[in-house]
Amino acid sequence: MVETADVTPSPASPPSTAERPRRRHRPRDETRALLLHAAARVAIDRVSEDAPQAHNALADIRIKDVLDEVNRAEASAGGGPLTTGAFYQIWADQAEFQRELLAHLMDQIANPGASEIEALAFQMVSDGEPADEILRAVGDLDFTLSRKSPEMFLALGLGAMVPAELVRGAQREANSRYIAALSDLLGNVLRYGGRRLREGHTIEDMIWATEALEVGYLLRSRTDPDIPAKTDSRGWSSHAIAFVGIVHAFTDLVDADD
Repeated sequence: MVETADVTPSPASPPSTAERPRRRHRPRDETRALLLHAAARVAIDRVSEDAPQAHNALADIRIKDVLDEVNRAEASAGGGPLTTGAFYQIWADQAEFQRELLAHLMDQIANPGASEIEALAFQMVSDGEPADEILRAVGDLDFTLSRKSPEMFLALGLGAMVPAELVRGAQREANSRYIAALSDLLGNVLRYGGRRLREGHTIEDMIWATEALEVGYLLRSRTDPDIPAKTDSRGWSSHAIAFVGIVHAFTDLVDADD
């Protein structure tokens, strides 16, 4: 348990007496989550387009900045401040904290909007929509949700900046969930559309190809938002056209006799 100061008036004190902080016990997991979310906010602020100067978004996050972010929010909610002691009760040092922060961010972007995407695909299948139209809609929604996520762009930047081994460790669990969720979704849409993976390819191969496409368009959208959104005569976006094209490149139509 981690102690924090909770400022509440003492019923025995006269109105003129200064309020004294009363200690309460905050569960360790609650403190960890509080600090991680605050650190993510600090990092996002520092890599935003209107940040006053460039920062190394991970290594430059100081404990004091994270605690200040937590304590501002706690003060507005009537809570007591956290101290560096609370921080070091959870993490042995700054490097250990940075590793967990990176894993936390990768976890946040593992499958943003999964429930919304699954609901859309299920509804379109129920309505009898063509498989390619379902893929188009799913691809566009996934891209839109990812583009609205500041954690997504922060994680992409950190993935390019920090040592590869650190990124691999942080992504391991998130990648497993990402593959499992998309394998199920895309596998169902492929079966619905009468398609199957081409010999020599796996569903993971196709998923990583579509992820590479989305990351590229996400980065391009930072400076040229119209490029992935450009539509053809059918109203399909450039991103959706490329997404469906990748699915077709990795799959074949199932013959009626198979």
